[in-house]
Amino acid sequence: MAALQARFTREAYDRLAAELDAMKQKRNEVRLDVKETREQGDLRENFAYHDARQSQGILEARITNLEQRLSDAIIVEPGELLDEVVLGVPVTVKNLDAGTERTYIIVSPEEMDDLDPDAEFTAASDASPVGSVLLGKKAGDIAEVEGPRGIVKLEILKIG
Repeated sequence: MAALQARFTREAYDRLAAELDAMKQKRNEVRLDVKETREQGDLRENFAYHDARQSQGILEARITNLEQRLSDAIIVEPGELLDEVVLGVPVTVKNLDAGTERTYIIVSPEEMDDLDPDAEFTAASDASPVGSVLLGKKAGDIAEVEGPRGIVKLEILKIG
């Protein structure tokens, strides 16, 4: 099964690309640290060497992960498709059971920490139950979300 292409807003893509560049620059420092600690003697008891190698492995894994995710990423610009729910565009829904309305903005998981907690909307990751069922829906559609107390029906009232 092929992996889904990562979808990011421009801000999230740029932030991850900057993180990738910084990690690639740090790569040489970590390699030098491994080399220097290796020269300190017996590798079986050289904890600094093992720590440096572990740091190198974590760094290389993150670089590989970011390269894969960004290589075929789709950048979604707000306002592109206001006829359906997309990343970065507010969507107002009505909980048909409770009769309450709420405005969400769907973002990538990487963007969740960067959102203003005082904003007038609720953030939902595109990987979350709510975010994943709302993506691609149009105004008037009913989305069913599996919640802790059963199925919740959300009617899409407004996009944008």
